[in-house]
Amino acid sequence: MKLRTPNAGFTLVEVLVAVALLATVTAAVALALGVVMQNSEELVVREVAEGLAHDLMDEILNCRYCEPGLSPYAALGPSPSEKATGNRSLFDDIDDYAGLVDEPPHDKWGRLLGKEGDNGQRPSPAMASSLENFRREVKVQYVSSTNFAQPLSGSSVSDYRRIEVTVYWKTRSGQLRPMATVVRVVGHAPTETW
Repeated sequence: MKLRTPNAGFTLVEVLVAVALLATVTAAVALALGVVMQNSEELVVREVAEGLAHDLMDEILNCRYCEPGLSPYAALGPSPSEKATGNRSLFDDIDDYAGLVDEPPHDKWGRLLGKEGDNGQRPSPAMASSLENFRREVKVQYVSSTNFAQPLSGSSVSDYRRIEVTVYWKTRSGQLRPMATVVRVVGHAPTETW
């Protein structure tokens, strides 16, 4: 004959308490992982945005201050012939970039960044599609010679130009969020012959 021990199993109340605790802990861990994953994605997006901003700023800073033979105090912006190509291949001085909007990001010759080969026929491992949600905008402004953060209004000019490249990320809801901004101030020596 077998002897029965009275405490050989769990009661229904104990099982329900254990399940409730397990569900609570699982929900907390899932929530924490979701936050970590979201923050990780944002960090990656910010890092890519920084690279895109610096890439365009480097391109701009490799140009002359102004068009040869023209006044360094001319109105900012590309000429109609420079804009006619539909890309930046004829942008040869800093002010040509004033007002530029580049969405999705392209190189100077109009090819999507992240593509390589003949007209982008061979995508790189980074895949250009991952850059489709980025937008780059450029401001070029004359600034005060005593306060480089102070843009000059109207037709006022100075010996200094402030270049600002801002990279935006298009969220899933379609909103543009600024992710990176790079600012440089450049000047010219007024004694130069233009």
